[in-house]
Amino acid sequence: MIKINLLPVRDIVRRKKYFWQIIAASFFIGCIVCAFIFVEFYQLNSINKIKNEIARIESEKKQFAKTLSEIKKIEEEKAILLKRTDVINQLKQSSSLTVHVLDEIATLTPSNRMWLKSLSQNGNQLALTGMALDDQTIARYMDDLEASHYIQNVRLASSSLEIVAERSLKAFSITANVDMPKM
Repeated sequence: MIKINLLPVRDIVRRKKYFWQIIAASFFIGCIVCAFIFVEFYQLNSINKIKNEIARIESEKKQFAKTLSEIKKIEEEKAILLKRTDVINQLKQSSSLTVHVLDEIATLTPSNRMWLKSLSQNGNQLALTGMALDDQTIARYMDDLEASHYIQNVRLASSSLEIVAERSLKAFSITANVDMPKM
């Protein structure tokens, strides 16, 4: 006896095969979609962390900006104070220099052979005018001034003969530089 199978077995097997392929493809696509969703959530989480970190850094930056501005103000005040102390030190040195120069001039001026008419100091320039009995007295006085620690570059600006109280006297003008001695 011949048996004929009228059922479409090949079609059923083929459909089963397609069915499992569709299920496998759907599962694979579902896994890929899940992976994309996971990556998306991971990236969003990373972005949020980075934004939070940026916000934290910005707040720290604002705090440091306040500190930096305070430091800048303090440095400006320090510079102003340093300038003031420098000016004070220069004034002290200048007044000390003037006192020393006047002392040197008073000590070195021979009282019985010459007298000074005027003395002026402008910065480090010194100008003396006076009367002396003779040229040797003026020359000795200039040498004595040159030997001083505070007076340098003594120069005779002018010398002339004047008659005062029926006596012939030498009028002179001396210029020099004054400076604190180097120690």
